[in-house]
Amino acid sequence: MKAVKGGKGKPGSKPEPVSVKKPEPTAEYIIETVPGLEQLASAEVRERFPSPPKKERDEPGVLRLAFSGKAERLLALRLAVAVFRWRMHPVPRPTGLLGHQYFSAILSDCRAAIALHPEGSFTSLRLAAAGRATEVMARLASELAKALNLTVDNTGEETQTLLVRLRPLQKKVEKPPRRRSRDDAPEVDEFYTVWESLVSLSPRPLSTRAWRVSNYPGAVNACVGYAMAKLAGESEHFLNLCAGSGTILIEREQKTALGCDTSKAARTAAAANGVELKDWDATAVPLDDGWADAIAADLPFGQRIGSHKDNVKLYPALLTEAARLLRPGGTGVFLTHEIRLFEETLGPQWKIERVIPLALGGMHPRLYVLERLAPKKGARKA
Repeated sequence: MKAVKGGKGKPGSKPEPVSVKKPEPTAEYIIETVPGLEQLASAEVRERFPSPPKKERDEPGVLRLAFSGKAERLLALRLAVAVFRWRMHPVPRPTGLLGHQYFSAILSDCRAAIALHPEGSFTSLRLAAAGRATEVMARLASELAKALNLTVDNTGEETQTLLVRLRPLQKKVEKPPRRRSRDDAPEVDEFYTVWESLVSLSPRPLSTRAWRVSNYPGAVNACVGYAMAKLAGESEHFLNLCAGSGTILIEREQKTALGCDTSKAARTAAAANGVELKDWDATAVPLDDGWADAIAADLPFGQRIGSHKDNVKLYPALLTEAARLLRPGGTGVFLTHEIRLFEETLGPQWKIERVIPLALGGMHPRLYVLERLAPKKGARKA
């Protein structure tokens, strides 16, 4: 018997099997963002991953994602406050979660989250669940912590904590279609209880950036700062008024950007975070007319910083100066809790392009995206 022409093996030998890399198994994840930023967060996910996320209609700030890649890639999402590995467990009572199958699944998710970080990143486990103090929940927390060699955090104040959430869900019973007549009693939806587990992929919120060395009072949330930088768009000259501790500038990552603040404490905090600010008054900036292509500002809310009385004077002066500094067609992005004052202060130089209501720490500020309009012929300069 002759060998097959072109073959390298012995006569009758089988070819070497070609190894095929198995695809990563698809897992379900929950992505939490600042309520109001769901659309921007969804766009970021679509840019990075092939699977489009789904918005949870009944939970503001929540997206659901089926993803088959490496979980550590999800930790790079800039608009995510937190990312959780999600599972559903078809048990009606929490005692069922202590069963081998379901307990092992939750434990596996915990170990996978821990493996994403350097050793020692997690020192405790915190169980967040309704009835957390009950015997069943206390046992679940204790068994998980023991298996992971962690302590149980009952305070919620520790920072190197593996967060595990357990929540009951009401699942609708799927009924087969049937013929209806006027004599039939109306159908009533039936539900049954299952449990879901959510295991955080990080020891602290992703919005708590590593660069934030100095926590300045009233500093804008990093996810919101990143959103403001994105909404401002690409620009050669970017100016951040009322820059505070530098959050927007750092999240923008643009070397040609400038920021200013008259507060020495703010400038010191920004320097600690890696940004040098100018000691410029936001209502009298020493730059030429139309210097900026984009301007952003986290305006004083009049609560933690400043007062409403101060803002009545500040807002008109600042918006007038921003209009002078921004070229016609440029973009202004402003965050404020003084909704009425801000809108009443806007002059004919501005056009509102977009308004994004947010929910932040019990407050409901808004993000305004404005276009700087070109002055009409014969009109006086702003």
